[in-house]
Amino acid sequence: MSSPYRRRKPSLIRNLWLYRHLIASAFVLGVLLWFVVINSASVQVAFPFGLGTLTSSTGVIILLSAVAGSLLTMLAMGVFFALRRLKAGPSPSDDEKGAGVLDDDLPPTDYAAKAPEGLDDAPWARGV
Repeated sequence: MSSPYRRRKPSLIRNLWLYRHLIASAFVLGVLLWFVVINSASVQVAFPFGLGTLTSSTGVIILLSAVAGSLLTMLAMGVFFALRRLKAGPSPSDDEKGAGVLDDDLPPTDYAAKAPEGLDDAPWARGV
């Protein structure tokens, strides 16, 4: 007996959508490889304070400097957000903030015992 479910035909569009992250990563890596190959002139970088020198191609040096700049930016933004949080002072957690507001909006716990049966005193129940 065959399966009651029909098998979906393979679709190129659906496969591209499923593997979009892999395709995007391959594209970015391809562009980086092309960038390194095109910028193949040899260059020597001397670090300050006599830390040493680095000899490589122009493309690799540019990519390494971009990575270093990104890491420094991440570090600076982390310090900035930490200092801003310290300056603002301690903030209550989400549970503590929401608990007070929610408790004020709720009826008392014995509300059901004190409530009358039905809707006799409602304006729409009087037939006005």
